[in-house]
Amino acid sequence: MNKKMLALTAMAVLVGGSASYAKPISKDADVLETELVGESAESRMDKGVQKFVEAQKKNNLKRSVPVTSDLLGRRGGSLKGKGSLKYEINDSDVQKIKVVISDIKVNDATVQNTNGRYEFNSESNQKVYWLNGSKVSEKDYLDKADKRRKKYDSSRKSFRAPRIAYLTASEIEKELSSNETTYISEYKKPKPQITYGVNEFWDYRRILVKSGVTAYAHNNGIKGKGVGVHYNEGGCVPRNYINPGYFQQLELPCNSYSTHAIGVMRILQTTAPESKLYGLQDVYGPANPANYTTPILVGSNSWDYVIENDVGDYTDGDATMDNYIYENGVVEFVAASNEGRESFVGSPSRALNAISVGAISPVDNKYVDYSSSKNGRTFSDKPEVANYTNFIFPDDPSYTAKPGDTYNGYFNGTSAATPFMAGMTANLLSNHPFLWWHPELVKAVLIVGSNPVQNPEFDIDGTNDFEAGIPYYGNFAQGKDNRWNFWAGNNNSNFDSDREIKFTEANIKQGRRYRIAVSWLTSGEFAMRYRRVAQDLDLSVWQNGKKIASSATAYNPFELVDFVAPTSDPLTIKIKRYNNLSSTEKVAIGYAFNRVN
Repeated sequence: MNKKMLALTAMAVLVGGSASYAKPISKDADVLETELVGESAESRMDKGVQKFVEAQKKNNLKRSVPVTSDLLGRRGGSLKGKGSLKYEINDSDVQKIKVVISDIKVNDATVQNTNGRYEFNSESNQKVYWLNGSKVSEKDYLDKADKRRKKYDSSRKSFRAPRIAYLTASEIEKELSSNETTYISEYKKPKPQITYGVNEFWDYRRILVKSGVTAYAHNNGIKGKGVGVHYNEGGCVPRNYINPGYFQQLELPCNSYSTHAIGVMRILQTTAPESKLYGLQDVYGPANPANYTTPILVGSNSWDYVIENDVGDYTDGDATMDNYIYENGVVEFVAASNEGRESFVGSPSRALNAISVGAISPVDNKYVDYSSSKNGRTFSDKPEVANYTNFIFPDDPSYTAKPGDTYNGYFNGTSAATPFMAGMTANLLSNHPFLWWHPELVKAVLIVGSNPVQNPEFDIDGTNDFEAGIPYYGNFAQGKDNRWNFWAGNNNSNFDSDREIKFTEANIKQGRRYRIAVSWLTSGEFAMRYRRVAQDLDLSVWQNGKKIASSATAYNPFELVDFVAPTSDPLTIKIKRYNNLSSTEKVAIGYAFNRVN
């Protein structure tokens, strides 16, 4: 990160990569300007790498190594009758460790100052668009959105994925000294979230009905057409499980076939059968997702990193995921992990911009006992949503990848809930292109369109009174009164002199229940440095000069209110930027309004 002026509250000035983990509720306050202090090289190594480097430097062993010839090719025996040659080497320059090298610096690009609004009513089938405060036709809106995207893509570099290498201690120190945004961690092997538990399984068609996908999407011809979905797996899927017209394997040749990948593929292709699926054998999304024939708008990640003695830290893997979403505008779903209620959600499910997905039994709408729930040390409430698991594909043939690893039509875990959520979202984006390239808005839409789980006490981190719900397709995709907004631009755009975005919602029905959410993006660069969101927004709802609902958490990248309208008078919505901790962060805010009944 360049040493630019950053806006930091006195409470949030964190030096050397350390962080205060107090969890205050935000209040109106002034902001202070403070100079960023760069992190030390040591703080940019994870514990495994630190231990390796310290051990090598402490030992600092020098050994004499016999060689048969010198650098000029002269043999020891021919040099004036001497025996074999000997050279001294330092063990710290020889011993190597497998590491991941990440440059978490965001690729800065020009973001056009823009705001948009979209209203639709499923009963009248009306869709109304606004752009920068003016009502426009759908064609005009989509044409201008496409031009903005192309201009943005042309002004930025391709996403930088981390690289894997074997390095000595001295090579590690050299890498870190060359760039202050480089982080090095011991290689963490990605693991699939495999099948767990013996809960009752349901035919996938029953789950599609229960979630509203059949009635509100498939029965209306909405099947994900025009939307690309990438899924990341450590192997490929045999061709007899694939609809080849809607699939492309991006990395060839296949390193192996995977029964886990089969389960992910089957859920995606039955939930969004006309989406184009892109298979990857790596953990990073495609570098230029808009450049594909069918643009890649959604990602499904049913895996996490193996982290020994996990203490819930925000890692360079989480920062990479956050940067990918922040730079590319792809909606990324990540499995919450299957380690149990009191375990941290896995990494990169801790990424602030990602949507973490918990697992729910279709039998009783309760969390299954293995679904991870505990928030990481950024204190962002995770998971944001939970969805159904325990799928059966009764007509699928069995497949054995290796002894003891057989797919037989059954697939569950947060691994199943994640592609199901991704497939539902592909259908949503297919029918509502206003959402394209706005992951912050999609998160808000899914949160307000969720129904409650039946065991909310399962979430042990409910300190902010937020409990992940189950997104129901009829709520967010075919609602009677849905209104969505976004605001995008540079750091100084969109807010007024009171640091607010303020507007009115009319046509309110007295006694009806409403849910409103805002969500926004933070770069992985900032989050890695400070373990928190760069901008802290508060949401409040007013009617006749009286505040009737508000949400003001300090660490979540979203706020949610749920209320019953006292009267039919218009509502005033206020989105206040309580803290603006980085003057270089862009504005990327989504707003979703939903009438529940």
